[in-house]
Order: sequence, then C-alpha cells, then structure tokens
Amino acid sequence: MVCLLLFLGIGRGAAQGAQQQWAFDPVTREAYNLVLDLQLQKVYQLLPEPATVQQLYVISLAETLELLLEEDGGKYTDYQAKFEQRKERKTKLNSPDDLLLQAEIAMQWAFVYFKFGHEFDAALNLREAYVIATELKKRFPRYEAVHKTLALLKIIIGSVPEKYNWVLGLLNIQGSVDEGLQLFERLEQSNSPFKMEAELLHALALGYILQQPRRGLDLVESIIKDNPNQDLAMFIGGSLAMKSGDSERALVLLNGLPESIEDFRIDYIDYLRGEIFLCKGEYLNSITAYRSFINQYKGQNNIKDAYYKIGLSYWLNGNQNDAHSSFKLARAMGKEVTEGDKYAARSLSEDELPHPKLTKARYSTDGGYYASAAAILDSVAPAELITKRDKIEFSYRRGRLAHRTGKLADAKLFYKEVIDSNGDSPWYFAPNASLQMGYILADEGKKADAEEFFEMALSYKKHEYKNSIDTKARSALAQLGRK
Repeated sequence: MVCLLLFLGIGRGAAQGAQQQWAFDPVTREAYNLVLDLQLQKVYQLLPEPATVQQLYVISLAETLELLLEEDGGKYTDYQAKFEQRKERKTKLNSPDDLLLQAEIAMQWAFVYFKFGHEFDAALNLREAYVIATELKKRFPRYEAVHKTLALLKIIIGSVPEKYNWVLGLLNIQGSVDEGLQLFERLEQSNSPFKMEAELLHALALGYILQQPRRGLDLVESIIKDNPNQDLAMFIGGSLAMKSGDSERALVLLNGLPESIEDFRIDYIDYLRGEIFLCKGEYLNSITAYRSFINQYKGQNNIKDAYYKIGLSYWLNGNQNDAHSSFKLARAMGKEVTEGDKYAARSLSEDELPHPKLTKARYSTDGGYYASAAAILDSVAPAELITKRDKIEFSYRRGRLAHRTGKLADAKLFYKEVIDSNGDSPWYFAPNASLQMGYILADEGKKADAEEFFEMALSYKKHEYKNSIDTKARSALAQLGRK
C-alpha cells in the first residue's frame, strides 16, 4: 500500500510538472537581470528577505558570483551558513522548482568550494547536484529549466576519460559532452528565462572544459552584440579572448567594464590587464595593473604570481634592483594553489631567472602578438642558449608560435624535438608539447596517434602545470572516446 501511494504521488507530480515551468515574477526577474549585470548590491536591496524558490535562486547566484570574483573569506563564512539553511528545504521538496533550487545551489557551491580549496566538499556537492537534477528530469520529464543544470553537469562529468569511468560507476553518475552541448543548444533556441545564463555557461564550458576558447568567445560576442552593456558577458568575453590569444579584443572588453559596479568591484580585471600589458611588452603599465590588483583583492589566489610578474616586468624592463625586491615579496606573499602561483614559486626557487628573450617570446605568443614573438625568436643566437633548459625552451617557443600561426608541420617538428630532448627533466615544455601534438593529430583524424600523445602528456610526473595539463589531456581522451 505504501509503495502504491508513493507511486501515485510521483505520478501526480509528473502530471503537474508537464504543465509547470520555472517562472520569475516581475520583481524577481529584475533582480535576476541585475545579477547577470553584476549589480549585486541592487539585487540584495531589491530582495532583502528572499522567500520564494525563485528569489532564493537569484540571491544564491548573486552570492556565488560575489565569492568567485572577490574571494572574500569573511563573506564566505556568512554565505556558507545561508547555503546550509537553504539546503534544509530539501525535506520539503514537493515541486520541480524546489528540486531545481537544490540542484543549482549544490552546483554553485561545488564551484565555490573548489575556489576556496575544499575539493572534497566540492566533489560531494557536484554529485548531489547531479543526483537531484537527474531525479528531477525523471519525475518531471517536460520541465525544461533543469536542462541548464544537466547540460553543465553532463559536460563536466563527460570530460572524464573512459578508463576512469569505474569511479563514476561507484558514484552512480554518468556524463555525456554531446548531450550536454545539445541541452545548451535547446535552451538557447527556446524562450527559457535561463537562456542568457545558459549561453554564458555554454561559452565557459567550451573555453575552459573542452578547450575551445574561440568558439566560446564567438558565443559571448553574439550575446554582447544583443546586450552591449551586459557586464558579466563582457568579463567572460575578456577572459576567453585572452585564452584565445586575442589580447587586444580582451583589453577592449575589459576596459569597457566600469571600475566598480555599485559597491562591487571586480579586482581580478586588474590582474587580467597586468597579463595583457606583460604580453604587449608595456612593462610599466603591467606593474601598475598588478599593483592595483594586489592592493584591492581580498583573496590569496594569484597574489604570489602577481608579485612575481611585477618582478619579471621590472627585470625585462632593465630594472634589476626593483625586480629582486619584488621577487623577495613574491616568495613571502600569497599561496601556492593556482597554477600561476605554483609556477611562480617554482621559478623563484631556482638559481637562475628564465632566459629574457625566451620569456618575452613566451608572453608575446600567449597574447597573440605573433610578429613580435617571431622577431624576438629570430634574434636569439645559438651562443645565447647556454643551458639545456634554454635549448629545449627555444624549440618549445618555436613550436608554440608555429602552432598558433597555423604552421602545423613546423609545429609538429618542434614539439617532437622538445619531447625527444627533454628526457626526465621536470619542466612543463615536454608535457605541453605532448598535449599540443595530441590536439593537432586529433584534428587530423589520427585518433590512435592523438591518444598516444595525450597519454604521454599524463605520464610526466612532476612539473609546474601538471594539474591543468593532465585535466586537458583527460578531457581530450574522453572526447576522442566518443568518436
């Protein structure tokens, strides 16, 4: 009898779900739009005491963005307590809206926990979001709002290679990049109230999970075209433009953002500007931007890297004394959590600073200033490459420049030279050369050869960018497995 009643109850829920869809009332819709425009203080003023599911969603999204962008430890404690209170609503789940709220806040806080270094809590919340969203889809199959949640979860989980699927099996979760992309596209072609948010998440997934930043940037550009003053889209677009090697476009987008939005200031913009000016060789502007970031930012991530980059900028500009003073600060300040901070710490632990011309070529290539990079590399005489590291890095920089400029045959030759010369040396040149070789071969349709190089990238034990290179290699293997 109990089973029958439960079955009938679920059946009624499904019937209701066929008609019910997520809807904002006018005030909550205004608040939601303000979140996407990063006017977060106005959101809190508009919804001082959130009560409905939609209001709680909007406030939680605002708090999540604030924590991810500001990294304020004091607010983290306050907002975490509110998150735990919202999770208690789980005992009263009667509608698809309730279920969606629980799935969304779990996913939002998975990202927050990752940001603040609590990886185990992040993984638990990611799994919880998946379980709730899957249950929601099963009980209310015509409830479209869950597609945004499921799309991102399926892409994240689907980026795990086949050989790690046993772990997902233990957790009873399954992903599919193709399904996730299809769900995003369905939402983007609909009248869903989550349409713009889905487009932004889709762009981030393309750029940072699937390593297709140009496609992600193109998607954000279409949003900006229709919404020219949409601050979150411009910020994401600037980040993706930098990842695509289009620093000039990134600078336009970032400079289009206000210095502060009400009482909320995105200090990370100064860090990104510092990166761009370093790539351009405008070292004094780079130093100014990095200092502004350090003076304003409330978090610890990228602080060590910013001090290190200030030192590099002084050094590359010929100011040795200020360079060494900044390197001394870099050794003492910040944490070693992000890839940039880890690279800075490792560089600072070595006796010799990186080769100046190769360093300039590196940042010119990363920023998309290819003519400058080529001129610098052409000016390097063999006698200037004294150490084994310098010789390997020279070939690596040649390979990266050839790859970025579409000279793939040359790129493959340089990458192969790096891999053959590296041996067991603990630098990231050979691991990333292996990764990039895999990308080229995958695009050429040589699946088996590409898999070999992605596996090779994973095989290197210790280097500065192990986490990010391994993640990219695993994601690439997972995508190859679907072809």
